Amino acid sequence: MRLLQTLYLGLLILLALSGGILRAQNYDSLMRAHGLIEVQLVAPRIQVQLKYATRDNFTGANMYGSLRKAYLHPNLAQALARAQERLEQEHPGYRFLIYDAARPLSAQRRMYEQVVGTPKRIYVAHPRRGGRHNYGVAVDLTIVDDRGRALDMGSPFDHFGSEAHLGKEQERARAGIFAPDVPANRALMRRILSAVGLRPYDKEWWHYQERMSMPEVRRRYRLLDF
Repeated sequence: MRLLQTLYLGLLILLALSGGILRAQNYDSLMRAHGLIEVQLVAPRIQVQLKYATRDNFTGANMYGSLRKAYLHPNLAQALARAQERLEQEHPGYRFLIYDAARPLSAQRRMYEQVVGTPKRIYVAHPRRGGRHNYGVAVDLTIVDDRGRALDMGSPFDHFGSEAHLGKEQERARAGIFAPDVPANRALMRRILSAVGLRPYDKEWWHYQERMSMPEVRRRYRLLDF
């Protein structure tokens, strides 16, 4: 009986692992089928560390299974490639590090369930119509230096609080809330990304997107409804 139980448990684990691999492979094919491209194909020097493929995010859970590639609409991916070139021209060895890119609507639903009915809901788009990540036209990222160290941006990624908001960086640095180099680090990222046509979300220093309204996004792009 114990042997049968062990074999049954092993089969369940194998099925679970296989399911995770299949889901990740399916995510890859679905992203491409929706017209998105892998960022590192056009910008190989950009690094990728999808936080929602780990537990190091506000949910504390892996939302993406074993998906590891960052997908975006080609326009945004090409803009990031140009931004990477500008960054390295100004600071040799520096790279952008992507924390999140295109996001399936199924993952958005699970994320929203974590914040619905709480003050944190302002940080997570309602899945009813989806947010910019769910159309592949938003990216979460930071900058790493020539030694691979993430620049201090004043708060961790996925920090739901005023420290993540843009603005008052100099004031916060003078008050000792931010380290002295935080204002310059945020300004560097904003300047480089703005130069290629991207704008930030004022409540998340890490979030950048194309300069268009949400209604226009919905008209022009395809929702990642999977």
